[in-house]
Amino acid sequence: MIGIIGAIDYELHHFFQNMIISRTDIIADKTFYVGKIKTHNVVIVKSGIGKVNAAITATILADHYDVRLIINSGVAGGLSPVEVGDIIVPKGIAYFDVSLTEIDDVPYGQMGSDPLLVKIDETYLAKAEQILNHLKYKYVVGNLVSGDKFVTKVKDLTKISKNVSDIVGVEMEGMAIGLTAHKFNIPFVSIRGISDIIDTPDQPKNYRDLVKSVAHKTSKFVLAFLEVVDE
Repeated sequence: MIGIIGAIDYELHHFFQNMIISRTDIIADKTFYVGKIKTHNVVIVKSGIGKVNAAITATILADHYDVRLIINSGVAGGLSPVEVGDIIVPKGIAYFDVSLTEIDDVPYGQMGSDPLLVKIDETYLAKAEQILNHLKYKYVVGNLVSGDKFVTKVKDLTKISKNVSDIVGVEMEGMAIGLTAHKFNIPFVSIRGISDIIDTPDQPKNYRDLVKSVAHKTSKFVLAFLEVVDE
């Protein structure tokens, strides 16, 4: 079974249009939709926004369902020269708002003994690039960073940029989901479409205007990606 997590309704709407739902389970305040997309057994869930909601949702997926792959689909803010509408295929995800440097000998962004960067399995990366090339989507491979803040200033990423290179996008759930999957030893893939560009005029307005269309494009890619996934 494949688990698919999105933070908001727009990020999941297209999946539900292509899914046969066999049942719904309500656990905590999350609704888990269990069924099929073509030949794949899937469970789809809206996590809500932010790291706590994301970690709760991913933990329930790992503990209650036989998920062999977790996909986080949605939108993200991009760092220039990334452009709106680009698809980001992260090779790794880290926090941008975590610091224990005053009390512990760990780099900015690392929480205790947890990894600074959760890496994405290279096999899945290659499959994702294969599909993106087939669809002729413009995409970028790099690192994502997550935190509980809608980032509008590049300077907010100064500290984490010293420890994590090649940052191409920023969002609010990916590291929490990725780290949870890591702890449960479940493969994890994040696919993000760029809805806005950090440090540009009218960035919040651009997000509001474009989030729906970019989320639809991203989920369309994920549906194609499922066709080359073996789980």
